Amino acid sequence: MTPPSAQAAAEQKPTVLIVDDEPAPRAALTQILKQDFNILTADNGSTALAVINDHGVDLITLDLKLPDQSGSDVLKEIKRTHREIEVIMVTAYGTLQSAMDCVRHGAAGFLLKPFNASELLSISLQTSQKKQRLDRLRAVLAGNGALWGPEPACTSAWQDLMADYAAQMKGGLLEVSSRETTSPLVQLVSDLLEATDRHLANHGNRVSFYATLVANKLELPLAEQQILALGALAHDLDLIRATGRPILQRDDDRTGHRPDLGARIGRAIGLPAEAVQIIALHHERWDGTGYPFALKEERIPLLARIVALAQSFDNLTADKPGANPVPIAKALEQIERQSGTAFDPSLVDLFSRTMREQPPQQ
Repeated sequence: MTPPSAQAAAEQKPTVLIVDDEPAPRAALTQILKQDFNILTADNGSTALAVINDHGVDLITLDLKLPDQSGSDVLKEIKRTHREIEVIMVTAYGTLQSAMDCVRHGAAGFLLKPFNASELLSISLQTSQKKQRLDRLRAVLAGNGALWGPEPACTSAWQDLMADYAAQMKGGLLEVSSRETTSPLVQLVSDLLEATDRHLANHGNRVSFYATLVANKLELPLAEQQILALGALAHDLDLIRATGRPILQRDDDRTGHRPDLGARIGRAIGLPAEAVQIIALHHERWDGTGYPFALKEERIPLLARIVALAQSFDNLTADKPGANPVPIAKALEQIERQSGTAFDPSLVDLFSRTMREQPPQQ
C-alpha cells in the first residue's frame, strides 16, 4: 500500500504522456521524467488520444513518426480537442520545416533524438510551469465576469488577477527568461493572450515584431521602442476571453473589437499610458473614418499608426485558422493602395521597404 505522504506527492505532480512506438526511447524518457512527473505511455497515436480522453494529462512528449498516423496529425487533434494540454515533439526525423509546422500548430517545443537529458527535463519543467500559469488564468477568466464589466468592479477584478499572478511569481510558477530585458508585463500579457487562444498570442508577437522593425528604421528612442513592442503585443487585449470561439476577426469587422475595453484592461494591469493609447487607437484611420474617435492624420499617435499597419499586414499574411494567407508582395500592394486613406503615407512607404527586406515571422 502506498504511504499517504507518497500518494499526496504523486497527486501534486503533473502528468506526462510519453508517445513513442519504440520501447527504448519510452524507457529513456520515463527514466528522465519520472522524478518530477507521473508517467503514462502510448505506442501509437490512437492509443495516445484514448489516454488523454480517459486521464488528466498536463504534458505530452510526442514522436513525429508513429505507426498508425503522423505525430503532426495527432498534435492537431490534441489541440482541437484539448487545447490546454502542452505538447513537446521528440523525433529523429525532424527538419526545420517540420519543426516550424509543429510549433505553428501548437507544439511548445521540438527536440531531436538522441536528446540531451538535461535539455529535455528543463523544457518539460518549463512547459509544465507554463501550463500551470495558463490553467490558473483560464480559471480566473472563466469565473469572474467583472473583468469585462463596468467600473470600478472591472479594475478591481483585474487588480485581483494581478495579485494572484504575482503570488504565482513568488511561488515559482512564473519563470521569465534570463534574456528578457523588457517589462515583466510582457510575460503577463503574453500569458493572458495565450490562455485565451495561442493564435491570439502569436498574432500579438508578430505584430510586435513588425512594429519594432519599423521603429528601428525610424530610429525611435529605446524606451519608446519598448513601449511600442508592449503596446503592439497587447493591442487586442479586448479579445481576451475564456471561450473556445474564434478570436481573430477581419480587419474591417468592428463588431469583434472593443478598443475601449482593451484600453481599460491595459490601464487596470498597469501598462504605460502610451501603450494603452496604442490599444485604444490602433483602429483609427488616416482619413478620419476609423474608430472609436474618428481621429485624423497626425492626431493619431505615431505608435498607434505603426501598429495599425503591422496588424493589418499580419492579418493578411499569417497562417491562422479560417484564413487564406496572402503572399507578402500582394499584401503590401493592398496596403499601398490604402496609403492616404487607412494609413499614414510616409509610414506605408517605410513599412513596405522594411517588409520587403525582412520575411514575416512564422
